[in-house]
Amino acid sequence: MAHLHKIFSLVAFFILVFHAAFAFGSLPISSYSKTKVGETVTFEILFWSDVPEKINFYADSNESFLINILPNPLYLNPFKRDGEILVGGKPYNVTKVRVFVTPKSVGNFSVILHARKDIPTKDITFVDERVFKFSIEVLGNQEKESNSRESRHAIITEEGPRETNKQQDNTQMLIFIFLVLIIFISILIFKYS
Repeated sequence: MAHLHKIFSLVAFFILVFHAAFAFGSLPISSYSKTKVGETVTFEILFWSDVPEKINFYADSNESFLINILPNPLYLNPFKRDGEILVGGKPYNVTKVRVFVTPKSVGNFSVILHARKDIPTKDITFVDERVFKFSIEVLGNQEKESNSRESRHAIITEEGPRETNKQQDNTQMLIFIFLVLIIFISILIFKYS
């Protein structure tokens, strides 16, 4: 009976930690844009949470563009409201984060942005990280003028949001498998010790 109590306590602990590690939600508004060298492109990401949280942002470094993220860090407050989103039938207040990208040269570029929340505990630090990929097509001055009608509409490429979702799904699946493996090993240790 004591072993069953230990196992139940361990499972309850991991469920609580797993919930705490994945407490904030996110949704990029668009992930593709056309522009020309020196023009700034703006992407927006919506964030929401049940509890106040601090989220830090960083981007993979690249010499081809300048990146500015506002606000950084984001102090996510469930009572502050830039808008509202309905998730699983429950309304959440959302906060907008704006990502400003200024390309320095002509070409096709991917901007990788990380939103990260560290959750320190006594012995282990859990990290909740979301990865966003933004695609930018940077045209020369003549190309930009000929394609100005196309750039007025938001275009989402097939590889844009789906690839970001696959990365997020793979990361979450890996963390879930890792937690299940820890629980399984813990059960074996309690059973045979």
